[in-house]
Amino acid sequence: MPSKGRDFYSTHTWRKIRLQVLERDQYQCQIRSKRCTQLATQVDHIVPWTKGGAKYDPNNLRASCKNCNLGRIDRTRGDAWQTGPTHITLIMGPPAAGKNTYVKQHARPGDLIVDYDAIATSLGANPHQHGQDLHPAVSAARNAILRQLRRGETGATRAWILSANPEADRRFPFHEVVLVDPGQEQVLENARSAGRPRDYIDAIHRWYEARQPGLIARASREW
Repeated sequence: MPSKGRDFYSTHTWRKIRLQVLERDQYQCQIRSKRCTQLATQVDHIVPWTKGGAKYDPNNLRASCKNCNLGRIDRTRGDAWQTGPTHITLIMGPPAAGKNTYVKQHARPGDLIVDYDAIATSLGANPHQHGQDLHPAVSAARNAILRQLRRGETGATRAWILSANPEADRRFPFHEVVLVDPGQEQVLENARSAGRPRDYIDAIHRWYEARQPGLIARASREW
């Protein structure tokens, strides 16, 4: 009986137990996430076998629809960044604060830089006027990179995430956070001097309105 990796999924023992679990649960998904389709076609390990859960114990198995099972796999893999090889620095601050300048001054060759504007530019957009028509494609590309970071799959030693989201420290994985904020007056001057459009200026005002006073962000592990 194969015991390493995913080989056990192809064994007669697994196929037999899988069918027993599906029949036991009457082909009804037992996870019931928001994207649940209810009809179970897969079997989920309650305690993942990668974390020591029993592979063939029916008490550790439950029927699952494809959406719920994939969601569970993503969440399990999504913890890997905490102990992975990549040191993640989150650079946050309002638009025109100097986040790109900070990264250029501190990044090393080979570092991974996750920057929404840079991705938009690579897709043919003006870096400061990319419209909503490109937003889905840009977001999808950035989120794909972030998923790899969360899973510890990028292979990079260091990574930088740039974000103008005022709650970025609650949304993105990081081991270290840097707040780049020279003050609202200076940021507005930077934007106007660079000829940024009105919606860009509005975004700056919204950042300061939304940002809670005091940056509370802790490293998830010691480096």
